[in-house]
Amino acid sequence: MSKELVVKTKTEVSNNKQCDILSLYGVPTMLDRIIKKEKIKLLNKLECGAVVIDSLNNLLSSEDFMVEIPSGLREMLKSGKAVFDKSNINPGAFTPNIRIKGKAGIKGQASIVKKVDHQVITRNLSNLAMMGMVQSVLEKLEAIEEKLEDVKQGQKNDRVGIVIGYFKAFVDLYPTFKSVEEMRNAANLAYMGMQSGLSKLHLQIDAERKKLNKAPSSHFQTLLQSITNPLSNKAEYYQKCYEDYVYDIQLYNRLILLSDIILYLKGDNDAMRKNHDIMVKYCNQYIDDKFIKQMNYLTNKKTVGISNILEYNKNLDIALKGLHINDIRIECKQNDVKYLNLK
Repeated sequence: MSKELVVKTKTEVSNNKQCDILSLYGVPTMLDRIIKKEKIKLLNKLECGAVVIDSLNNLLSSEDFMVEIPSGLREMLKSGKAVFDKSNINPGAFTPNIRIKGKAGIKGQASIVKKVDHQVITRNLSNLAMMGMVQSVLEKLEAIEEKLEDVKQGQKNDRVGIVIGYFKAFVDLYPTFKSVEEMRNAANLAYMGMQSGLSKLHLQIDAERKKLNKAPSSHFQTLLQSITNPLSNKAEYYQKCYEDYVYDIQLYNRLILLSDIILYLKGDNDAMRKNHDIMVKYCNQYIDDKFIKQMNYLTNKKTVGISNILEYNKNLDIALKGLHINDIRIECKQNDVKYLNLK
């Protein structure tokens, strides 16, 4: 991955949206909603947000704001040489305008400013970095697009639906969470639900791998199978099994990324890495030199799908380790920033 990590306003997961299962389920839009929320939170902390405050009540009850008085007028206010203007609207209250006794005109104003919470800003940047990494991986990960119809018509659709359904439910609720604890509780429920679908898909991958154990790896084995099964085209059958196997691993990896987002937002980075350790160990055990040699024979060396999977595991490991040290560029539209220099 490049040094600069770009967080895009619009997520793209495939060049052909009509042939991508994640686009079919609306995953790019879900990711964009999280990114939009995280951008607003970050911009607000930097005092250039799309939404500064919802209401005066939120301002009064928030600990993220403080009153700032120009340093030259602080001592004068304490000594009585300067005073706040009295409010004409709210008797007994004062306006932010500051006047010096005996002199005409307003000499300064008290300002309500936001406290800069560096931990919150760092967390927002980390969340956005995670989203940028997911966008980058989804965009680069090749998919066997013609398999979409098989996915839509089979049991696999239910498994994919479980994972994405729980993810969507979490995304729908994400803007409404009132506390970190509330968000984490919802994240736990979503993650457990997503794991149910992922586990079923993993079992399907195992079943497909067992079918391929019987695939021929030489001309002699092909001849032998054609003699013992003269009425069936075993080569075509095993090529179809190989396509299913590669597609499902790619799909599984993409769906794991969605569960990664849930874990990352709740701050469980260790569990996120364990997610991928399972698949990396699986690939190391089953996609070995013997299997690659067997598939090279079966597909006439058209095993780019396997190469993509192994390269994906390698690149993702690098991305996860370097998630916090990348230079981040965040795409913003004009509507994202409405107020600047709010002091």
